[in-house]
Amino acid sequence: MALTKVTSGTITDSAVTAAKIADGTVVAAEIADDAIVAAKIADDAVTTAKIPNSAITIESAGRAA
Repeated sequence: MALTKVTSGTITDSAVTAAKIADGTVVAAEIADDAIVAAKIADDAVTTAKIPNSAITIESAGRAA
């Protein structure tokens, strides 16, 4: 009988590489909260154009309001 479904148990360690994942395949909904850390973000990957207005707030530390 032909294999019609691939399960995680049939994929060997290191079998899935970045080169095998098509562009646009992994979307935000599939990435766990806190899964991406600063050390994994390339230098200059986040630009002002990619940050929506009001997405960043600045708080004054140690100042009385």
